[in-house]
Amino acid sequence: MTTRLPALSSPFTPEQCQILGDVYSLILSWRKEDKKTDSINSDATKANRTEVEVPNLAQNGGSDE
Repeated sequence: MTTRLPALSSPFTPEQCQILGDVYSLILSWRKEDKKTDSINSDATKANRTEVEVPNLAQNGGSDE
């Protein structure tokens, strides 16, 4: 036997749901653009990247004394 889920009522009107869907799609498209930009930027900066040595404070007990 299967139980039917109760009907979900939305606090939004159909028009508001459409607008929210459009906004959500826009936000997701920004993530795709960021990934493209990141890959282009990372390829361009790999040649210019320098390594920086960061001291490990845990070796000294993490104390300033």
